[in-house]
Amino acid sequence: MKKDGRKLRSESTTDHILNTAIRIARKGNIDDMSFNSIAKEAKIGTRTIFRHFKDQETLQENLDIKLGEEFSNAFAKISKEDNLEKRIENLSTILIKLYSKNQNIIRWSLRNIWRDKNLRKNMFSWNKILRNFVFSILPEILEKKKPEREIIFECMSFIFFLRLKIVQSLSEDQIKEIFILNTKKYLN
Repeated sequence: MKKDGRKLRSESTTDHILNTAIRIARKGNIDDMSFNSIAKEAKIGTRTIFRHFKDQETLQENLDIKLGEEFSNAFAKISKEDNLEKRIENLSTILIKLYSKNQNIIRWSLRNIWRDKNLRKNMFSWNKILRNFVFSILPEILEKKKPEREIIFECMSFIFFLRLKIVQSLSEDQIKEIFILNTKKYLN
């Protein structure tokens, strides 16, 4: 089935806007995430952005979808056939890489979550998806009591990562070691 040329250009422009927003967020300050800064960086008019995204919340929802795809693709690379220790290490490595790469976007989402109920709903949904990925890679977690499951998940969460990186000023290698140690501790 052949697609209409206008629809293809529209999809291409939408992708260009989202990719530009991601590029800005990854290299800079989350306060730079405005329609004006995105338009300038994308070399398009602000009105073009408003034709594709009615407001910042709609842009955020689409960024969340794009991040979800990135996380899904990364998790798909983890072999569920590996032994427990290797799966914990691979999961920790991928989570830290994704958290680090996307920390400004995730922080922007967290900052804006209380403004819009759709963003809040998406964030809770995204959190559930992330939990399910972690549980699919480490099904041993499901054998634990609920408090232990929660501790394991929190020890691999973005908030915990951010606290270790920003507040504690730890390196990604140190954070990975903590993720692995905590997960092994509660799974044994």
